[in-house]
Amino acid sequence: MSRHREPVVTVVCAVVGLLFALIGFQIPWSMAATPSTAPVMLVFLAAVLVVHVFRRRRPLTMLLLGALITLAEALSTGSSSVGVLVVLSDLAYAAALYSRSRLVDIAAFVCTAIAVAAVSVFAVFWFTDDVVAAARLDGGVLLGSLITVPVILASSIWFGRMVRYPRLEAERQRERADTIAQAATALRQDAVTRERLELSRELHDVIAGHLSAIAMQSTAALERRTPADEATLRHTVELVRAGSLEALADMRTMIDVLRGDPSADVPVSAPDRLTGEQIARAVDVARASGVEIDLRMPGDAALAEVPAQTSIVGLRTLVEGLTNAAKHAPGARVRVEISLPPGALSVVLSNPLPSSPVASALVGSGGVGLVGLAERARLVGGDLTAGPHGAEWRMSVTVPTGMLRTPPARVTAGVTT
Repeated sequence: MSRHREPVVTVVCAVVGLLFALIGFQIPWSMAATPSTAPVMLVFLAAVLVVHVFRRRRPLTMLLLGALITLAEALSTGSSSVGVLVVLSDLAYAAALYSRSRLVDIAAFVCTAIAVAAVSVFAVFWFTDDVVAAARLDGGVLLGSLITVPVILASSIWFGRMVRYPRLEAERQRERADTIAQAATALRQDAVTRERLELSRELHDVIAGHLSAIAMQSTAALERRTPADEATLRHTVELVRAGSLEALADMRTMIDVLRGDPSADVPVSAPDRLTGEQIARAVDVARASGVEIDLRMPGDAALAEVPAQTSIVGLRTLVEGLTNAAKHAPGARVRVEISLPPGALSVVLSNPLPSSPVASALVGSGGVGLVGLAERARLVGGDLTAGPHGAEWRMSVTVPTGMLRTPPARVTAGVTT
């Protein structure tokens, strides 16, 4: 029941109680009881109506107060006005509807037990020779009242509970629906966060990687102190052009994916893997940037057996390590060792620490690349470390492959470039 309808119920109870008081309708508790006058019944009716106003705020307390008022009327007059009992029954209904206390259920059981006991005793009197005396004496009157009043209260409580239980179930369903909706929202937010992280990693590893290579190659070409021959210059320009085209293609693909246009024909290509071709390409780009490289790696057949996600992490680590070496230690010799220990792929890059900080012409990434690589490694159960190691800067990643045999290593380039 809505709150704005509660005063209406109180007014209805007041009108009904007033009519019963004017009629003088009451339930006696004794044959010797003197019928109450209308003013007396109106006094008790007014008292119980005041209690009735606050039945929703304190349902159990108001029921107890109403019961005390009814008991006071019965003890003082020997009878209970029906108007007061009507209000008391609505207090019992309100307590059953709004209160969570088990005392309400206990009260219903007690009232039912009293009524059943009274009916049983009255039945015994009915089937004995004292039936006429039972009907006329105080005992019979008391039994009749003990049947009527508890039945009224018990019925009100049971009816209130019957109304309450579906409401509680509906409330539980709403709470369950709210919980599911909140969980779905959290899952969507988590999915969006993961997609953003993946997008940031791709932007850095793919787009930023191409642009960094272009910047390093052009910077190396501009800073050459000796005139470059036409072949070297042409090779550098070709690398710059190829990197630019790849960056544009990757950017276009990423934009098409983000737009989510179903009609767009977005090419789906296999991700780059740690293969001999990709390794040679990364070395070639680093060589054009002025980096000297010593490379040790397994054969292509062994690398082809590495799972795709593991292979991607290895390739990204190689490219990021060579890019960082060109940025922060230009001209240094970088030692690259790619190996396949039992059940893992290991990529280690190391170079001597520069004697003094190098002012690179490139804008740094602020460590975003290493953070992204560490996240990639963790996603496949690997581990990335990067930092000073003695007189060298060392960057290494180890990720599981599930392969237990160790392929033989071959020196592809103990090559100084």
